[in-house]
Amino acid sequence: MSQDKAYIHFPQLWTGVPHINISGSKSQTNRYVTLRAVTDRDVDIKNSSDSDDAASMRRVIEGAGRDEVIDIGHAGTAMRFGTAYLSSRQGVDVLLTGSSRMCERPIRELVDALRELGASIEYAAEEGYPPLRIKGKKLSGGECSISGSVSSQYVSAIMLSAPAFENGVKIKLTGRVVSVPYILMTLQVLEDFGIKGEFTADKVVVYPSVVDVSKELVVESDWSSASYYYSMVATTQKELSLSSFRSKSSQGDSRIVDIYSCLGVKTIWEKDVIKLSHIDGFDYPERLDIDMENTPDVAQSVAVTMAALKIKGTLTGLSTLRVKETDRIAALEAELSKFGVACSSTRDTLSIEGFVERKKDILLNTYQDHRMAMAFVPMALYGGFYVENPSVVSKSYTAFWEDMKKLGLEMI
Repeated sequence: MSQDKAYIHFPQLWTGVPHINISGSKSQTNRYVTLRAVTDRDVDIKNSSDSDDAASMRRVIEGAGRDEVIDIGHAGTAMRFGTAYLSSRQGVDVLLTGSSRMCERPIRELVDALRELGASIEYAAEEGYPPLRIKGKKLSGGECSISGSVSSQYVSAIMLSAPAFENGVKIKLTGRVVSVPYILMTLQVLEDFGIKGEFTADKVVVYPSVVDVSKELVVESDWSSASYYYSMVATTQKELSLSSFRSKSSQGDSRIVDIYSCLGVKTIWEKDVIKLSHIDGFDYPERLDIDMENTPDVAQSVAVTMAALKIKGTLTGLSTLRVKETDRIAALEAELSKFGVACSSTRDTLSIEGFVERKKDILLNTYQDHRMAMAFVPMALYGGFYVENPSVVSKSYTAFWEDMKKLGLEMI
């Protein structure tokens, strides 16, 4: 497989009910490993994510107090969680940096809030953006304010470091809070470590805590990764099974069970395994409008599935996608057009409006975005195409292409 591009197609589809074991959630993994480091607790974390993002978060933790420069590449979570973590580690003096795209992603809201709590952080280049010069010290905590409208990771970053603060933290949330399920996930992770916290409409409180009891924690598999298989079942009407998932999940992306039921996919639970199949007698809708505000990471999967099935509609609540690895809304518009899908967008919406003949010899540009590469795979059911930089999937799902081969995909 060429590092620059690879050709993908489905010469034939799978038979039987193939089983895919999906790696642990990178969102949950990064929260667990960060909190383990913050509390200095001896915790055995099982089923950790093997993604690049999780490796980057570990690099931050291992480099604290040792390395002069920590480069987290494209890992936005590691930049945000790492900024708060390093700020609270006494004796740390480090330059936290990343890829060129990472240094274009705003971080002022988080830096301002941490400075309110006494953190010593300076911008090493452009004001409001990485790289950051961080001098860690013991923080007393207290109160700070932060906008909830840009990224819930800013809020989670402070929450995860709060147990090390002498007085804990009270975060006043301004504006409309986006991606609430991720804040709730952080609260659940704190609870797993025996740390108390509260979340209301306009504030988050985390109480100071020192925990010294050993424990084993198991990371649930990644629901956003499961979305690619929901898409395959929706477009092929075939069956497969996935593990390991919980019927009561702290991951907001578990909402795909309901979203994809509107696209003809039935989910059956068998302990920690889910079996996906086509709903008998299901009639695909001509139009579907979905609010994705609490599940933005699966928006690309849903949009491509709708496009593949020629379902018109609008996805709303997508504002956070403008500041991800790429501007995901603009990227979806550009790449869907190659497949004959007419789209329009606003700051926080994407509308699928019509369908024409797709182009020939398509090269899918991935924009260094793992989800662009994976979300578009169902389009290969209708004719092969080239994928730029297919190895980008390792950011969240290292085994993706190998697992897709179990469904009949071939890569040249």
